[in-house]
Amino acid sequence: MFKMFAILCIASVMDCRTLYENPPRVFDSRQACEQAAVVKAQQTLVLLEGSEYTHFEVGCELTDEAS
Repeated sequence: MFKMFAILCIASVMDCRTLYENPPRVFDSRQACEQAAVVKAQQTLVLLEGSEYTHFEVGCELTDEAS
């Protein structure tokens, strides 16, 4: 099982945070998670437009959570 995460660094705070979906989604495969991560990244970048962030990354990691 895999879950999605995002790493966001804001220039004004000089702080990076690892964020998770709320409510969380759990994927059966890394491929399914990564496909959803592409969509999530595109949607999030629209929301971040005009913000002063220095780094943004979306990815997937293993989890032992059941869906």
